Amino acid sequence: MLDILIINAKLLWAVSGKKSLSCVGIAKGKIQCVLPCSVKARKNLPTARKILDAGGNYLFPGFIDFHTHLFRHGSQFGLDADKLPSSGVTAAIDMGSAGWVNFPAMYRCDLLGKKIRTGAFLNISPVGQPGRGITEPLDDAVVSADGIQQVLQEYPGAISGLKVRLSRNIVKDLGAKPLARAIELGDRFGLPVCVHTTDPPVPADEIAAALRPGDIYSHTYQGAGHTAADSEEVIRRMLDAQKRGVLIEVGNGTKNFSFRVAETCTGKGLYPDIISSDATPMSYQKGPAMWDLARVVSKFLFLGMPLADAIRSVTVTPAKLLGIDHEIGSIAPGYEADLAIFRMDNSEILFCDSDGNERTEKAGLIPLMTLRSGQVIWKSEDSGLMVTNQAPGSTE
Repeated sequence: MLDILIINAKLLWAVSGKKSLSCVGIAKGKIQCVLPCSVKARKNLPTARKILDAGGNYLFPGFIDFHTHLFRHGSQFGLDADKLPSSGVTAAIDMGSAGWVNFPAMYRCDLLGKKIRTGAFLNISPVGQPGRGITEPLDDAVVSADGIQQVLQEYPGAISGLKVRLSRNIVKDLGAKPLARAIELGDRFGLPVCVHTTDPPVPADEIAAALRPGDIYSHTYQGAGHTAADSEEVIRRMLDAQKRGVLIEVGNGTKNFSFRVAETCTGKGLYPDIISSDATPMSYQKGPAMWDLARVVSKFLFLGMPLADAIRSVTVTPAKLLGIDHEIGSIAPGYEADLAIFRMDNSEILFCDSDGNERTEKAGLIPLMTLRSGQVIWKSEDSGLMVTNQAPGSTE
């Protein structure tokens, strides 16, 4: 017998883009079956202890927010990971809030014991991103390969990559040297590198050219200083980098998204591989510039990104990069039942960028319910969704 059977769920197949009304059976925290949900088929559905009627709404794999900040006990930017299920998120990555000196504190205080899966990229600076006007040191005297190696050995599997912030106010006279150092360390430890690119000291395409396949160009659509939209040639080179495996990431935040840049880039076909929120306590559900991950996904639907591609960018692609695409990121038998139900809403939604420019759209993804290993961990008060003990045959 199944623990829970989700009926009347609209599934979107990430590869083909096709949609189907389906039923999804869950037992012991994993997906056991995916079946048609026609009236005829429902007469032969397996029995379940509980029934969840999705009401024809979308059922997606739980969203993976690839760029967040979760170090509540050591950084101004740290958000409680347990707030993220309200945006359909079932897994989140802290993107460089801690370095090798303070990673143990973040791991024990803010990554363990959460409702959702958590992971981290390690900042190459030993202290990470403390905030409060303190920028991380990045000179060779403090960046320690031995310190990073020690943490990797002490916390095997907990760190998925390395992070470096390449902004002029942070690197100062070092220019692009910290990026070269990060890539060197990435080569040494076999880890991808994520580079923060807001107001960088060198052109965007130069940064992209330095990255390896599997590395992440973050804040791609930011509008300060050198940007990805500086010229058609820069965009072409960014596209070339993407084609050879460099991952284009959003990292929306409140300061890292410009409609001018995004509309220019997407108009030339430079869409993101990974859509992410860059959520912090100052930004999460605080305003139209950055509400949550679901709203950022909706923003890229407004920019012309196909729904299947947008959903893949918060499910399959980050799961593959993290090496767990055999566990999460898809709805198929054997996968963890990390799931989220969304309504495609037709009311007007306001989007805003970092400079106060506004756009409106009459379609956006509204989170209704989030499940982790088959258990409901968040539900919207007005979702209309209920888990009942009703037998499948009596729902017709």
